[in-house]
Amino acid sequence: MKLNLLEEISKNLTNTGKYWIVFTGDSITSCEWVHPNWRDIVIYVLQEEMTTSLNGDWQTSEWGIKGFNFAYDGATTRDILEKINDILLVKPQLVIGMMGGSDPVLDVGIEESIENIKKISELIANMDSKLIWCNSTPAGKGSKMNPEYEPYARAFMQIPDKKDFFKIDMFNLYQKFPTEKFFTFLSEENPVEGIKAGEPDLQHPNQLGNAYIAKIILKEAFGIEFDPENYIRDTREGKKYPSY
Repeated sequence: MKLNLLEEISKNLTNTGKYWIVFTGDSITSCEWVHPNWRDIVIYVLQEEMTTSLNGDWQTSEWGIKGFNFAYDGATTRDILEKINDILLVKPQLVIGMMGGSDPVLDVGIEESIENIKKISELIANMDSKLIWCNSTPAGKGSKMNPEYEPYARAFMQIPDKKDFFKIDMFNLYQKFPTEKFFTFLSEENPVEGIKAGEPDLQHPNQLGNAYIAKIILKEAFGIEFDPENYIRDTREGKKYPSY
């Protein structure tokens, strides 16, 4: 399902002066160590687009559009369901979730994973917030995560569409891009997954990989075209306002 929430954002900014977005999920969403990360890119682009839409009124867009990081490294869908009251404290207009890779690792089965997402969507709907939920990004070549997680990603996409609940198939859309360039970080030791310190991190995308996550979300949810290569190039060149 294609979305375009820009009209809604503009209306909220004009009428209330705010449009708050909560991001939730696991480490793929929290990504506090990645600069820039996809959450920050999404907020930056939305502010830029709304400044243009509001005829240069940057104060309304930049002060009004705010993102809140309620993602937790290593979290499962069970963990996010348990923390949903914390996540919804700020009463956002929109929640964007992306996660799932921790579920098979930490013994959350497919059926429970899907039920957790359904319950999360119901609780968010009760707060009059929209929800965009993405299954997880695929891991890099050589990781055992992809065959383990693929049935979860497929089952997630079978959840029926509902009012104010929208799905993005990040697992498959992401694989259309040059993922061999995305996994350049080195791992810390992770005994749970049998990963040794210094091995290539095949689960957490680098800055460019985060920019491609932003590309998918900006296109699928907001109808915005975004060029990750231009954006990351401009950040590396030290430009204050990267182009996209």
